[in-house]
Amino acid sequence: MSDAFESVRVVDKPTAWELAGVSRRTWQRMEARGETPPVTQVSPNRVGYRLCDLKAWLDARRMGPAPTQATA
Repeated sequence: MSDAFESVRVVDKPTAWELAGVSRRTWQRMEARGETPPVTQVSPNRVGYRLCDLKAWLDARRMGPAPTQATA
């Protein structure tokens, strides 16, 4: 059962910006510009980000394939 819910698990903002590798302030600026993943309302007082949405957001921000290392 744990695996079935892992992709839709909701994490709070501090965890989201930590997983994304950005600072709190950078996340806030991106959020103000509408550049963060969609927020999920879990309860009246709890919002966060689903891991699957965070992963899709990160995947969409990729800049291309990883560089290959030349062999000598």
